[in-house]
Amino acid sequence: MSPAGSSEGTPAGGVPVGGVPAGGVPAGGVPAGVQAGGVPARGSARGFRAAVSTAGLDIRLAIAAVFVFVGTTIWWVSADDRVQDWDNGLHTVLANNVRAEVQSGHLTAPFTDFNTYPPLGHIVGALGLIVGGLHPGSVILASNIVFVPLLAASCYGIGTLVYGQTRAGLLAALFALGTPMIVSEMHEFLLDPEQAALVAAGVWATLASNRFERTGLAGLAGVLCGLAMLTKQTSVLFFAGVLLVAFARGGWRHWRGLAAFAIGLAVIAGPWYVYHAHELRGLVAEHDATATAYTAPSRFSAESLAYYFWDALNIQLLVPLVVFFVVGTCLAVRDLLRAPRAADLRVELLAGIVVAWVGTTLIVHKDARYSLPELVFVAVLGAGWIAVARPRIRRAATAVLGVVVLVNLVGVSAGVGHPERVTLPGAAANATFQRVLTAYSPDGWLRGGPGTDGRIPSLMSALRRAGIRSVTFDGGSADAIDFNTSGLQVRALEAGLAPTDAYDPANLGPHGAFLLRHFPVAGDPPPCRRMDDGSGVYVVVGNAAQPLETDTFLCPGHTPETYRRTAPLSPDVTAQLESQIPQPYQSRIAAVMSAMHRQGVALVEFDAPSSDVPFFAAGPLAKLAAASGLSLPATYSPATLGPHDAFMFRHADGPGNPPACVGFPDGTGLYVVLGDAVKPFSAYELYCPTRVPRLYPASGG
Repeated sequence: MSPAGSSEGTPAGGVPVGGVPAGGVPAGGVPAGVQAGGVPARGSARGFRAAVSTAGLDIRLAIAAVFVFVGTTIWWVSADDRVQDWDNGLHTVLANNVRAEVQSGHLTAPFTDFNTYPPLGHIVGALGLIVGGLHPGSVILASNIVFVPLLAASCYGIGTLVYGQTRAGLLAALFALGTPMIVSEMHEFLLDPEQAALVAAGVWATLASNRFERTGLAGLAGVLCGLAMLTKQTSVLFFAGVLLVAFARGGWRHWRGLAAFAIGLAVIAGPWYVYHAHELRGLVAEHDATATAYTAPSRFSAESLAYYFWDALNIQLLVPLVVFFVVGTCLAVRDLLRAPRAADLRVELLAGIVVAWVGTTLIVHKDARYSLPELVFVAVLGAGWIAVARPRIRRAATAVLGVVVLVNLVGVSAGVGHPERVTLPGAAANATFQRVLTAYSPDGWLRGGPGTDGRIPSLMSALRRAGIRSVTFDGGSADAIDFNTSGLQVRALEAGLAPTDAYDPANLGPHGAFLLRHFPVAGDPPPCRRMDDGSGVYVVVGNAAQPLETDTFLCPGHTPETYRRTAPLSPDVTAQLESQIPQPYQSRIAAVMSAMHRQGVALVEFDAPSSDVPFFAAGPLAKLAAASGLSLPATYSPATLGPHDAFMFRHADGPGNPPACVGFPDGTGLYVVLGDAVKPFSAYELYCPTRVPRLYPASGG
């Protein structure tokens, strides 16, 4: 008599014994005479010993793959000397905040403070910083050591459960570790691969519980899913499909297991979500308010519905791994249609990926990495079928998968070669390469091979030795992947410098420095560092809220260390230092300011880097603002502007850009933003009180 909720002839692991349908592919994906775990049925001692030997080899190979992957990361970290990219640096800063709180004795602060994200990923990063010191490599290696083995083990376990073969588990683990985005993102400190590993672990425990029949494993599944929820809020989308199918296919009978799962999930994740319910509601509203056509295409548009399809083909997986996944999915669907079995766990995997895809697609905001936790389903379906295929197909497919995985690991890690893409008719350049097929790319997302762009860490250390103690960064030019505010803050802290609390280049003091990126032109002083894109890094001492041509620069280790521009000032700069903006621009800007005041704007701030031409010069602009009834902030701080404060700046006008509020003779235009202005141009909601509509997206053309 079989246990409740199990099919007769099905072992407790949920994998059927025997049953090969027409076509040679076993129902449920398990060869005839094989029990769960790839062990032959009784009566074959030689087969049992062979299976045990194979299982041991597969486990050793999976462990070796983990060591190779983490070893590659260690090499990459030792060779890379760049500033961390945007979110990478942000999460490192947040992990450093957790480290400081824990070391100061505030052990509950990571759970009670709110920084948009749940705390688990930052806690792991903080442990890395405590052990390894303040360095990007500390958080990256901590993430690798915890989550790479977890991801590999989970895919191995699920593959073995679903296909009844440890070889299926090994191939699924290799598939996951050879995914281009996993290779790339594990060279950074990001939450998405950590979330993917914990989702995989939660799915593994759920499947192993035999649809909640095994109470202990059901409770463990709840704990692991709770830990995933403590990593990113969207984790529920990725295990929801598995839970629903497991419940519908007999799990509803096992109330003890269901209760254990619910208790484990609630105890681990519940307190944080209850405590921060108000902030989470505000976060949703904030995302809706900052949505742009680029980050949030219309929910049911063709671009939105196809976003993660093209993402898989061009960024996350690339064409070869997508082909493996498509083959495995088609075989699973064929088997389920021909001879459906209650114990076939591929149903749970298919439901998991469908629900996850629908959920991530319906979320308005899109990003190439947001669907990464689907990897557990993709890897098992994409590789497991190989283990139960006919011998010739099995050997050939194993060899091809091994080559693809190795090429991705080496190619992305070392940045070898160039992307190999086929562009389809109607393709347009965008983040997900719609209508493009990528067979190979060393670029990663967002990191490929290691680099030393600008040698910023050595510059920070030299500034410390030169007596600099605090630094601030130009919000207008710190917008590049290797020169951004979050990443610069990490490198400054690493060197013993203190990033200023407020962005205030006019009040740096004798031991403060202002860093900016600028493309030198004829007559400009030499930069202290040169970036790969040709721009230069300048270090300004003293008052930096003035034209670049009048600044005093510092470059430790060069002769002279302190220098100024020696070429005569250009007529434009000379004119800017005068008190009058030429007509007709003075009248046009004054009209905009007066309309802003009438519409409730109380304070205005001018972008320091772009207010450097005669028709848009900081001094005369301040006089126009005062005449219009607008006040100016005491310090330059575009990140702290309120909803009734305006930030005015110059930006290129013309095709491809939104319409300017006022056009200028050099091809730029006046643009206005309300509130926090420290964000990419594409994320702005622009404001112009003298045109209709008054509010319009920067990405809307």
